[in-house]
This record gives sequence, structure tokens and C-alpha cells, in this order.
Amino acid sequence: MIRLLSRIRLLNLSVLVIMLFATANYVTAQSQQSPINVDVFYPNQTQSNLNIILTGTVEAKQRAQLAPLEAGRVKQLKVEIGDIVTTGQTLLTLDSKLAELEVLGAKASLQAAQVNLNEANRLYQEVLLLSKQQLVAQTLISERAALLANSEAQLANAQATLSLRQELFNRHTLQAPFAGVIAQRNVDLGEWITQQTPVLTLVAQDDLRLTISIPQQYYSRLAKQFNVSVKVVPDSVDAKSFIAVLNRLVPISDPITRTFMAQIDLPKETDLVAGMSARAQISLPNTSQNTFMLPRSAIKQHPDGGSSVFIVENGMAKRIITSYVQMSGSLVEISDHPVDLPYIVTGVELLKDGTPVTANTVASIR
Repeated sequence: MIRLLSRIRLLNLSVLVIMLFATANYVTAQSQQSPINVDVFYPNQTQSNLNIILTGTVEAKQRAQLAPLEAGRVKQLKVEIGDIVTTGQTLLTLDSKLAELEVLGAKASLQAAQVNLNEANRLYQEVLLLSKQQLVAQTLISERAALLANSEAQLANAQATLSLRQELFNRHTLQAPFAGVIAQRNVDLGEWITQQTPVLTLVAQDDLRLTISIPQQYYSRLAKQFNVSVKVVPDSVDAKSFIAVLNRLVPISDPITRTFMAQIDLPKETDLVAGMSARAQISLPNTSQNTFMLPRSAIKQHPDGGSSVFIVENGMAKRIITSYVQMSGSLVEISDHPVDLPYIVTGVELLKDGTPVTANTVASIR
């Protein structure tokens, strides 16, 4: 028993010695690690008015997939892709022979009803004249009045039937609901189409807007201000920039990009067309937040999607968890962190908390 206790004590002592030795080696290795050369930058707080530049897409306010109001065989196609059409212009017609015959039949029924009404009215007026001479019975007068009322009802029914048949006939013609350009054609002559068949895509040309995605950090600032001025810079060659107004903010943030949609109405005389890209330069309202610029190289991305920056403290790197906003060029904007600290702008992928560094101060960033 005594020997067993002695062996256990000896074993525990050996484990303790190994742990002390490993710790000593770790400390020695840490102390002997060569410092990493990094560049640091002392940022200054940005101006209270901050301009952000975002790229957006030009969209048409009116874009419709057109379908006929009746089923039928395509008889005529009056437009092609790229054609500019006006409101009410005929785009497509269907074979309407049966509908046309029904219209002719309804017109004939209406004509017959009108003849019957005229005759019923003549007979009624005749009996009224004779009644003044007391030559007819009251019963005959009532019969002629009923005949006249029935003829009037038949005429009204014939008129309604003709209107119905005429409307069904008109529905064999597809007309442009607004002015624009034909962007797509999905049918050919002779095809059978139904009310659920999108045959043409019509896009308005003169009623455009620029849709952009704004980072969620700026929502509260923009939501409090009306008619925010925006400088729109088209990406097309020779197109001139112009001033517009931020008309609409959609108060729903995209859960993936963490941005919200904004729309800018474009003037009718612009050279832009739907589908083009353009840049929107927005001057943000005054803010009291501490914001400053760093190069994109200062950001270290985390596997979980987060990000951080590093500063130099006592000759070692210190991590600061942060979010950022991508600005124009290679710059990012950092908010709600101290300014005038030595932020590391190179080599961050090699750093972690406590890594020894040798800092070289740079005067400016790009």
C-alpha cells in the first residue's frame, strides 16, 4: 500500500514538472517571436456632412407583360421588339370571324326590335285616338300599352346584347395601355393563345427611376429628411450628370445585404434608358457620430461574417470588433470608434490579439 502511494506521488510530480516545462517553453517562444512590420494610420474625424456614392439600376416605373382579353389564334402581329408605340396603338389581333358574325346577328336583332317598337307605338297611339271617341274598350287600350312596354324591353335587351357582342369582338384586338417600347415578343402568327398567355412585354421610356441599395447605417439619417438632393452620374459615355431628388425610401431592410431600397425619379429629358447603371452621390445630413475613413486593407473578415480592425497598443496588436461601410474606391467608413488611434492598415491577416508588431506611421491613405 505504501509503495502504491509513493508511485502515485511520483507520477503526479512528473506531470507537474512536464507542465512547468511546457509553460516555460511557451513563454520563451512568445518572448522570442519576431515582431511583424505593419503600417499604421492616425485617422481624423470626417466632416459632419458625408457624401456616399452608390451604384444603382435605371428602371421603368411601368413595365407590363401584356395578354389578350380573349382566347384565339393570332391573325396579325403589328409590332416587333424595339418598336416604340403610343397609348391605344394596336399591337396584335386575333381571328375574330365568329365574333364578327355574332355582332352582325346582334345588329339584326336590334333592328327587328326597333321595328317592333315602332309598330307597337303606332298601334297604341291609334287606340288612344279611338278611345277619345269612345269607340274601343278599355281592355284593348291596356293590351296595346302592354305590347308597347314589352317592345321597349325587347329593344333594350337587343341593345345590351349588341354592346356585349361588340365588346367581345373588340377584345380580339390587343392595344397598348401606355406609351413605351416593346421589350419582348413571345408569340408568332398562327399560335393559339389564351388570357393567361403573356404575348408582349411593354416598357415605358419616359417615366424612369434609379433604384439604389443604401446601407442600413444611414437609414435613420435619411428617413428624417425630405427631398434629399442627389447627384446622378450616368455610366454611359458622353452622358451628363444632373441633380435629382431622393423620392422614396422603402422601410424594409434586406436580411442578407443589410441594405434598404431607395428610388430616385429621373427627369424625362435624360439620356438614360431602362436597364442602364448610374451612380448616385448623396450628401448625408449632419451627424454627431465619430466616423473616419480607412483603407479596405485595414479590415479583417471573420469566418462568421463579422469584421474587425487592429490598433497598436504597447507594441502589440489589439483587435477591435467593428462594422464598416464600403465607400468609393478602396476606402471604408468606420463609425462609433475612437479616432486618433494608430490603426493598422497592412498585414492584418497575420495578426491576432497580442501579436508583437513594429509600427511604421503613414501620413495618408488612398
